[in-house]
Amino acid sequence: MAFDEALALMRENAPVLRREPVALENLVGRILAEDVRARVDHPTFTNSSMDGFALRAEDAAALTALRVVGESRAGAPFTGRIAGGEATRVSTGAELPEGADTVLRREDAGTDGGWVTPRVAPARGTAVRVAGEDVRRGQVLLPSGHVVAAHEVAVVAAAGHAEVLCRARPRVVIIGSGDEVVPPGWDLGPGQVYDANRPGIAAQARAAGAQVIATAVVPDDLGATVAALGQALRGFDDDPETVPDLLITTGGVSVGDHDHLKPAFAAVGVREVMFGIQVRPGHPLWLGRLDDRVVIGLPGNPVSAAVCFHAFARPLLGRADSWERRIPLASGYAKDTRRTELLRCTEVGGTLQPLPRQGSHAVTSLAGATHLAVIPAERESVEAGEPVNCCPLISV
Repeated sequence: MAFDEALALMRENAPVLRREPVALENLVGRILAEDVRARVDHPTFTNSSMDGFALRAEDAAALTALRVVGESRAGAPFTGRIAGGEATRVSTGAELPEGADTVLRREDAGTDGGWVTPRVAPARGTAVRVAGEDVRRGQVLLPSGHVVAAHEVAVVAAAGHAEVLCRARPRVVIIGSGDEVVPPGWDLGPGQVYDANRPGIAAQARAAGAQVIATAVVPDDLGATVAALGQALRGFDDDPETVPDLLITTGGVSVGDHDHLKPAFAAVGVREVMFGIQVRPGHPLWLGRLDDRVVIGLPGNPVSAAVCFHAFARPLLGRADSWERRIPLASGYAKDTRRTELLRCTEVGGTLQPLPRQGSHAVTSLAGATHLAVIPAERESVEAGEPVNCCPLISV
């Protein structure tokens, strides 16, 4: 399957998640399940944008003394009405008194006891924020499906919401495979490698908003693999709260003598949706479904697993990244494959510099990488300075 087709297929197979109310303090990074609409106009009342004196522009134009009849401050508005020849003191954010249409800045006013004399003639509406000029009640501020950024929590709060409906955080289980895999920190024996995939994929899943409810490594044994997959898909201790929305496996999905995941998937009833993509790294990618549960089989190589997670598993978690941005490559690149290639690059001065080692075994191609650049299958090379489609690799 081609790269673009695989991306579309992932979006189509994203799990349908429950909806739940989420309070403001927990809203960062959550995906909205409803439009956030303003409950009130904003500003909710006409107010002053600076400290000074609220008055009528026609009175200020005469540059003659006006009688100060009171004060309007934040939380304690002036309750009377401004008449001709009158003014009130007003604080930033305070409600504009009835009858006033302009604010004279404090630095433009001369005061003498209970009188104020304008030094300039402000135009009507100066320093006045009109009720509803920014937002009208019922207006959509953030659409359903939007991922809430930290600075947007203030928008939700200003709209009058203490909580909003969001998609539930997808539950994820990660299962690695391989007799050779040992935990980081252990001493390596002959033919052994450190388990980079479980902590790496778990970190990427959490960054994509998922809750990782369990991880495990199974040996290269069909029976053990079937048992592990069955337990993961049923939920641990048959607890429905531990049934994953997305099961992620790493390694063992190819066609070697010791790759047991494909027959194990079939044994536990997972239906194959896709196997194999024209992409490097990540050719042996697998996608399947069991009712409403989705399974993605990532390659076992840590670089391939990390790249494929970002490109293909994030869309399954509702975090489909845009590949439409185009940035020039800092140096030329020649392919030695007929597949689409996803280059690990670092952004330097508005260009993308491919990291020196692009082999799927080269973990250095992940260290410091900021973007994935797409070299299409039909291209053999890209010249220095030529724009390429890309997406940020560092994303939450």
